[in-house]
Amino acid sequence: MKQSDLDLLLSHAEEDLPFESVSLLFGNETESGFHATRAVHMNNTLRSKTQFRIDPEELYSLLLAAERDNEELVGIFHSHPAPPFPSSSDISNMRLNPVVWIIASNLTGSWIYRGYILDNGKIHNVELVIL
Repeated sequence: MKQSDLDLLLSHAEEDLPFESVSLLFGNETESGFHATRAVHMNNTLRSKTQFRIDPEELYSLLLAAERDNEELVGIFHSHPAPPFPSSSDISNMRLNPVVWIIASNLTGSWIYRGYILDNGKIHNVELVIL
């Protein structure tokens, strides 16, 4: 992911406080991993501090456009009011969306973020490469 995209994601997360922020990452999966080339900020329809939901029609439109552009959903970015670790709700959603999940937190006053993927029912840390 490009540094400019990460900066934009964190800026949206800051703007969305105190609610969870959510963005989708599009790109491609290669032998070396997932490569996000585009980030799309989404509206958290729940307006919740502890969960997010994306409008299903908006999601469907984005997935169709991505397919048309030879892209795929490669990641989901969202913010947490707690440390940047998957919640039980995140884990349930990770089963439905087997992509990289990036969770950001501003608990300490500055943003920290971590990447995760669910594989065979286990959560694994993912190295995030910012270019």
